[in-house]
Amino acid sequence: MRKLTALFVASTLALGSASAAFAADTTTAPATASATTAAPVKMMHYKDAKRDSPFAGLNLTKEQRQQMRDIMKESHQKRGPGAKDERQALHSMIASESFDEAKAKAQIDAIGKAQSEHMLERAKAENKMYNLLTPEQKKQYNENYQKREQKMMEHMKKMRDHVPAAE
Repeated sequence: MRKLTALFVASTLALGSASAAFAADTTTAPATASATTAAPVKMMHYKDAKRDSPFAGLNLTKEQRQQMRDIMKESHQKRGPGAKDERQALHSMIASESFDEAKAKAQIDAIGKAQSEHMLERAKAENKMYNLLTPEQKKQYNENYQKREQKMMEHMKKMRDHVPAAE
């Protein structure tokens, strides 16, 4: 049960912490042979997240930056709190004396729905922002995206290699 809860919390945090223009990436120390001597995970600072965004380094004009801010502001207003209330309700179920699997599944579905809506609104905003770019900026954006995607895959591999096998 703890592993299921940890997996759920980790996936919720991974999906819920994304920001529209500044997606974050984390790095880890190299995995060691023994899980008990594993190094702690290094967390990323906000300024690092900006550098890894596909929108980083595009030499945006003042007008483009302002339009993107406006798009982000509008998108954030539409999104609301996301799955916070749903996650809190699930936590209450986890922290109770008894566990109702059917209620937990329904709550997990509600969290997934809220996260899907959040991601859809984010995708709409990013599409609007992408379409503000010049062809050269779009090319750079796509290159940045591919670099970031490669980093994410490397990070996920490190995380898989770092986690000990299930007992």
